[in-house]
Amino acid sequence: MSALSGILAAFSFPKFNLFFLAWIALVPLLLEIKRAETPRKAARSGFIFGLVFFGINLFWINTLNEFAPVFATLGYIVLIIGESAFTAAACFFIKYFDDRFPSLYILAAPLAWMFFEWLRMVGPFGISAGDLGYSQATFAPIVQIASFGSVFAVSFFIVFINCLIAEALRKNSPIKNILFAVIILALACWWGTSQIKANAPSKTLTVSIIQGDIPQWKKLNAGYNEEVFSVHEALTRNVIDKNPDIIIWPESVVLDYLLDNQNFMPRLKKLSADSKAYIITGTPYYDRRGHAYNSLVAISPSGEVVGRYDKQRLVPFGEYLPFRFIFYPMLKWTNLFYDDFSFGPSDAQLISVKGVKFGPAICFESTFPDLVRDRVKKGADVLLTVTNDAWFRDSSAIYEHIIFGILRAVENRKYFIQVGNTGISALIDPYGRIIERTKPNKSAALTFKVPLP
Repeated sequence: MSALSGILAAFSFPKFNLFFLAWIALVPLLLEIKRAETPRKAARSGFIFGLVFFGINLFWINTLNEFAPVFATLGYIVLIIGESAFTAAACFFIKYFDDRFPSLYILAAPLAWMFFEWLRMVGPFGISAGDLGYSQATFAPIVQIASFGSVFAVSFFIVFINCLIAEALRKNSPIKNILFAVIILALACWWGTSQIKANAPSKTLTVSIIQGDIPQWKKLNAGYNEEVFSVHEALTRNVIDKNPDIIIWPESVVLDYLLDNQNFMPRLKKLSADSKAYIITGTPYYDRRGHAYNSLVAISPSGEVVGRYDKQRLVPFGEYLPFRFIFYPMLKWTNLFYDDFSFGPSDAQLISVKGVKFGPAICFESTFPDLVRDRVKKGADVLLTVTNDAWFRDSSAIYEHIIFGILRAVENRKYFIQVGNTGISALIDPYGRIIERTKPNKSAALTFKVPLP
């Protein structure tokens, strides 16, 4: 029963995209929890659910075996076990509260599930992939719930409906409970639809985004830097006649410190001058204190660097080695962890261009609601993520990455721009609708108008 729930829940996410399965996916698990004799046995069911669900949902991690053989599979195994511990804990507390306060079960279960979804996002190893609310990213009426309670509120509602259905089946009185679930779901859809409004902007910003579609093996070889830069340079010149205000390149365009490169930096300045547009690009950045950052910089048509953001939330074992003093002596023979990026300052600044404040996030930073919300609190007009998902080829990772952007747009009622090396690059409106997008793993230059507040 637990394994069946894990399969159904996993199938509600990309690439399967059977989002409607989420509304019944947990029913077998919840029935099994009810039958469990103790909270500990309920936790075992939750752990089995997690192993199956995360085993499918996070399978994309194995694409990294191309670059880190064995270590990627080891990381995958450790991660699904770790994430399954959270679903086990959630099921433990669902059973615990059900035994003591059965009348509150219908609310306690979704609250427990929502809490542990939040908890597994916390800390240096936290991730939010697999939160049930993300499964509804393409179901616009329901996803509007995130506007007042983040993705966790959507998860709460999904578990609540699953509880109603499970209780109906358990008590052999399906009509009453299932009818109630249908009415609640219909009301939620009606409310969500009423929140979606047509856009009538007073002014717009013309933005061009460049998707070079460079395979990762080239990105990791500095010998291809000239070719990689030239691809972005040519795509940029193709959009000059569209008169963009801003041109955006993806994360870490070349394997070099772009601002210090005596070949690429003059050409980048000339591109900005010729297009009369600001260029925002991802690049490694090296400061005078000897710290290297994964950064986002803005260059004006006059050739000045007018803004910079340094990535705050780094990928553990990818951009830095956690507990380095313990792990590096054990792993230095691999040559995979020679050096780390430094963490950007906690008081990260917005990037202001042409009077518009961009709330920046790099790569998987867009998966954290609190980090993106911080940008809005600081006054961001538009949310922006640059990324390089070439690591994951055509796995579900690139499709899941864009649904994080959908939720961040709805949560903050802001336009969200994602620019990826291999895609998916897109413009998402404040209600989670994808207005413009590129095809994944295709070279593209896309120009659109972003309505401003």
